[in-house]
Amino acid sequence: MKTSYTAVGVSSLLASLLLAVPVCWAQSTPTTLPAARVAQQQTAAPTEKPTVTTPTPDVRKWSFSWGWNREQYSSSDIHFQGAGHDFTLANVQANDRQAELTLANIFQTYLNPLRITIPQTNVRLAYQYADNTAIAINLDHMKYVMATDQLVGISGAINGVAQSGNQVLTTNFLTYEHTDGLNVLSVEWEKQKPVNWLGATQHARVFGLVGGGIVVPKSNVELGVMGRPRNDQFHLAGYSAHIGAGFEADFLKRFFVRTTAKMGYVDLPDVWTSAQNDKASQTFDYKEIIFAVGARF
Repeated sequence: MKTSYTAVGVSSLLASLLLAVPVCWAQSTPTTLPAARVAQQQTAAPTEKPTVTTPTPDVRKWSFSWGWNREQYSSSDIHFQGAGHDFTLANVQANDRQAELTLANIFQTYLNPLRITIPQTNVRLAYQYADNTAIAINLDHMKYVMATDQLVGISGAINGVAQSGNQVLTTNFLTYEHTDGLNVLSVEWEKQKPVNWLGATQHARVFGLVGGGIVVPKSNVELGVMGRPRNDQFHLAGYSAHIGAGFEADFLKRFFVRTTAKMGYVDLPDVWTSAQNDKASQTFDYKEIIFAVGARF
C-alpha cells in the first residue's frame, strides 16, 4: 500500500509540473506583435502645421489717388508754320517745371486747394475688376518748358527770308511752353502681383501697366520773331502712349501710397501758337516718376 501511494503521488506531481511548465514559459517569453502593429505604434502622431495668417482681401473695388511727378524729355524737332513763316528748329531741349518743395510751400502750394494744380500733379481713378487686374482713368499734368538761350539748328523761311545754320532761342525770338500744362488724359490697364516685403500681414504689391490717350495742352507760346502776342489756350493737340511699373502699399486698411515709373511717347501734330491759326508740331519721348497717396471706396 505504501509503495502504491508513492507511485500515485509521483504521478500527480509530474502531471502538475507538466501543466505548469508551458504556463511559466509563456509568461517568461516576450510577446511578439505583428510588424504592421509595431510600425503603427512606433509612428509618432502627425504634427499640426502652423496656421499662416494672410490679409483679408479688401472688398472695395474703386480707388482714387492724387500725386506729384517729375519728368525728363528727349530732344525734339519743332516745326512752326503759319502766315509769313515755315521753319523747323532741330534738337530742341526742354525741361519740366515742378514747384519748389519746401516746408512752407507744402501747405501754401502742394496742399492748398486753390493752388493745387500749380505743381506737376497726377490724378487717377481706378476700378479693380479682378484680384490682380485694374483699369484706370489717369491724368498726368506735366509741364514742358523749352530751355531758353540754347543754340539749335534752324531751317526754312521767316518773312520770306531763308533760314539755315544755328539760332539762339532767346525770349525775343520764341517762348514755347506747355506749362498749364502738358496734360495727358489716358486709360491704363494694370496687372498686379502681391508681395510680402513689408511683412506677411501687410497688403503690398508690385505692378506693371500700359496706357494710351489724348494730349490736351494749354500751351504758352509767343512767336516774338513774328511779333505775335502770347497764346495760351486749352487745345486737343495730339496723343500719347506709355508703359510703367511700380510699387503700392496699404495703410490703415483703406489708404495706400503708390510710386510709379513711366516711359512714354508724345505726338503733337496740332499745337496752337497764336490766335491767327499759326501752328507747331513735334514728337518726343519722356520719362516720369510719380509719388501718390490714395484711398479705396
